[in-house]
Amino acid sequence: MAHLPRLLPFFLLLLGVHASVCRGSPTTPLPSTHSTSICPKSGIKCGTVDISYPFYLSNATGETNDYNRFSCGYTDLKISCIWDGKNDTPIIQLGGDNYTVLDIRYDTFTVVLADTDALRGGNCPRVRHGFNFGQDHKWLEYTGSLDNLTFFFGCDPALVDPPLAGGIDKYQIKCTDFNNSPSTGPSFVFTKEELYSLPYYESLSKTWKCQNVTVPIDGRNPLLRSNQATLPSGGYGEVLKKGFELAWNSNKDEQCFWCQRSQGQCAYSQNKTLLGCVCPDGNLRPPNKDCNAPN
Repeated sequence: MAHLPRLLPFFLLLLGVHASVCRGSPTTPLPSTHSTSICPKSGIKCGTVDISYPFYLSNATGETNDYNRFSCGYTDLKISCIWDGKNDTPIIQLGGDNYTVLDIRYDTFTVVLADTDALRGGNCPRVRHGFNFGQDHKWLEYTGSLDNLTFFFGCDPALVDPPLAGGIDKYQIKCTDFNNSPSTGPSFVFTKEELYSLPYYESLSKTWKCQNVTVPIDGRNPLLRSNQATLPSGGYGEVLKKGFELAWNSNKDEQCFWCQRSQGQCAYSQNKTLLGCVCPDGNLRPPNKDCNAPN
């Protein structure tokens, strides 16, 4: 009996292991099954756009066992379906700005976006922001169709270089409905080729005290090739309204890749951590198991 106390630490260790197993792994806090409203097997319409995995609606999220939100889809691809007074409009937020989803092409893994403000800004919208890809967007990337337009808004007319003024007026925005308030100075729009052909183009916006904004567009737009001279008189608005193309990369996460290969869908936390694999049978597997793995 004198040796019995030595068994107590070992007994407590076994008890702790048993309790840990019963609770489940803290790195896999997903419930064992899921609601079909969170991971629907078929797409959901928002306006004319079909929203399917790896995209998901902002109100279609679940709750983990530790009370955090998770999505059945890639975290960057959250779409809000917003009623604009006439139609349901799919909106995705990138870099803190709203972009309207014009189309999702699941066969080519591409999505077409347009600046929501530009779509609502009439024939000659005043662009308020550019878009720069950073490390924040894990799954998205530009496609080979990328091009851009550069705007100089509200330049100081007294500072526009006289030697350039004679030729640069053809780039000045001259739409009757263009509104650049509170500034009253001239504004200009350039394609990439036009801008680079100007002397000292890198310093022009500072020299003229303009607001410089560069926005992505689809370089395949016929207007850029056939009637580029109409851009300052309203053509640029047409180009912006056609949007630009991004691709999503489904191979960024190896464990998610194998989940998808087994017909599963990847469940991610809002901080982009893979939490598990949602399988067609309704079960949720931990990140290290795909839908073909035994239970």
